[in-house]
Amino acid sequence: MKFLTVWLGALAFNLFCLSLHASEQPLRLQVALDGSAPFRSVQQALDSLPATKQWALIEIGPGIYKEKLYLTRDKVVLAGSGKTSTTIEYPELRKNHLKQQPDDWGSAVVNIKASDIVLLDLTVFNSYGALYGDHDHQFAIRGFEQASRIITDQCRVIAGGADSLSLWNKQGLYYHSNCYFEGHVDYVCPRGTAWIKQSQFYSQATEASLWHDGELDKNAKLVVTDSKLSGIQGFLLGRRHYDAQFYLQNNQYSPLMADKPIFRKTYPDEPSRDRANLWGERSYFNGSTGASYGWLKDNWPKAVSQITEDWVYQGQWQPEQLLKTIRSWLTTKANTPPAKLYLVGDSTMSDKTNLAYPERGWGQLLPDFMLPQLQVVNLAANGRSTLRFLNEGRWQMLLDELQAGDYVLIQFGHNDQKQDDPKRYAEVNTRYPELLQQFIREVKAKAAIPMLASSICRRNFKGKTLERDLAAYAAQAKQQAELAQVDFFDLQQHSCDLWQELGPAGSQPYFIQVPAGLYQKFPDGKTDNTHLSVQGASKVAQLFVQDLQKQQHQLATYVYRVKL
Repeated sequence: MKFLTVWLGALAFNLFCLSLHASEQPLRLQVALDGSAPFRSVQQALDSLPATKQWALIEIGPGIYKEKLYLTRDKVVLAGSGKTSTTIEYPELRKNHLKQQPDDWGSAVVNIKASDIVLLDLTVFNSYGALYGDHDHQFAIRGFEQASRIITDQCRVIAGGADSLSLWNKQGLYYHSNCYFEGHVDYVCPRGTAWIKQSQFYSQATEASLWHDGELDKNAKLVVTDSKLSGIQGFLLGRRHYDAQFYLQNNQYSPLMADKPIFRKTYPDEPSRDRANLWGERSYFNGSTGASYGWLKDNWPKAVSQITEDWVYQGQWQPEQLLKTIRSWLTTKANTPPAKLYLVGDSTMSDKTNLAYPERGWGQLLPDFMLPQLQVVNLAANGRSTLRFLNEGRWQMLLDELQAGDYVLIQFGHNDQKQDDPKRYAEVNTRYPELLQQFIREVKAKAAIPMLASSICRRNFKGKTLERDLAAYAAQAKQQAELAQVDFFDLQQHSCDLWQELGPAGSQPYFIQVPAGLYQKFPDGKTDNTHLSVQGASKVAQLFVQDLQKQQHQLATYVYRVKL
């Protein structure tokens, strides 16, 4: 049964790798202290990530970023400009943090409650000990119980105290290569299974450098290969409190290291603090150089002929292949994002210049939901229909600006249905679909990407039932989108359903409700059940963003958040 579980885990991961190789490039964000990138802060970039399963690659420019990081989204790569060029630095002492907060979340410089996290080409430095001389627990990187499959490559992880690299998922999987680790007691202290290769360690204390906890799984292990371990005079190699397992192969140990083997920490005066010791001492050495203590001599298990990913992680993870793929992303030119998203429509979408008045168009609020890489250009105008927008020359102005790859979202209907106004009226079964198809053709002719949206619902209730007086235009827009094979966003359906669910009273704040005496223009007040308040515009923009994500539309990768 155990073999079957491991085999199924390996199969699932191999399928994951195949899908990873077959996938497109990740969502890419750039951070630069000098303002040359969309984000100046790494955390700001992290906060902007959409809640999708797509890998995200955050490329961080050179400099010292004095901030804490909180990673709660899976599949994130933080890639610096070089481990001596990009530094994430913050002074934080754990006991000080716990005086102000209920738990350890935020006690590290990099705090991780997610899986599939990769740190490349940067330094993480908890500078508290260096600044204030207190060398108690101060995490550079802290992986919490939910965090697994964490990789660091070409990184420096440094703290001025204990537990620099603290990865505390007892069933977690970790991989570190070509890194430098520095700190005080237990400054590299993984739980679960970790492999550290081709790295350097430096201990600032006469305490243990390595620490491991493998109490939940007899096969859990800390593996260190092809690395150099050094420190101040008398530093110790390692210790454990729990059941643990150490495999150390082809490492160089400084003669400054104390002649004391990896040991179990016990509490003779407080035996209740002692941990279980089910499997005894399991510290294995092979190919040791440098210090020549007897306990460093080869005692390698005969059953372990070669250290491989499959052996270390029991077939559950292949970090080296994953790292190779991620490195290839960094050498691949990022795809050019859509230059612009143009909005074409009427007053329910348009920008309102008088910000003192509560009316807003939903397109005016849309940029607050999107990443800055996508420029939203709102060309919607009050009182326009398809016919009037065309005849006034506004449509031609759009075509003159339009570039290949730009997106155009077209939303009309409110004014098209006004039969008493020949400048605006477009009959629902003839002129209206003809104009929509013309717009679609002309956008495509510019190698741009047209999209249609149905008009939002008016707040017209008869008793508790909402009248859907734009339903025919909405249905026609949907039909024309299907005929032209372009993306369609049914904001009529979404908004009608929402207003109906909220009812007459609950939907009222989403529309213009001006009390008497507030505005000189409306001394008796005003009730407007067509045009949106700030709250209403925000809600409709949210409905559009949610539809982007539901359809897994390409623009969904630019979503910054799904609510204000």
